[in-house]
Amino acid sequence: MKLKEYIDDMKPDFHKLYGGKYGFESFQSEAHMDLTMDAAVKYIQKLAMSGKLKEIQNMATQGASAIQDSPYYQELLQAVVQNYYGLDWENQKKQQLAQDILVFMLDGLKHRFQAGGYSMDQKGVMDFLGIDMGILGKVGGMFGKFFG
Repeated sequence: MKLKEYIDDMKPDFHKLYGGKYGFESFQSEAHMDLTMDAAVKYIQKLAMSGKLKEIQNMATQGASAIQDSPYYQELLQAVVQNYYGLDWENQKKQQLAQDILVFMLDGLKHRFQAGGYSMDQKGVMDFLGIDMGILGKVGGMFGKFFG
């Protein structure tokens, strides 16, 4: 299962927990999860290209509370907010939505990672996300497998 499949599986639960808070219909919750994931994928690609695999590992295995003070989490949060360009909400409300979705996604990934019995090292994270360790040096191929 790939990252997108994990997130797609979480969409109905996100709507049940947060749809009412934001006045969303189910399709709106799903659309905002997709926007969040799109921004997160681009940000994770940027981290990977700069050799920050440990930061990706932390995001996939530790959940939101363990990384919320990280500058990488703050950058990710801002990237997501910027991706909500279609919302005419004030920035603070967009930030709250982004934070709710990111916390939900990261905690969901942590749970799935732990339930899958993956090792806590980079190999375990790469297996969880569907990345072949042999292609890490081939950036184009890596992202095709990572997010395909």
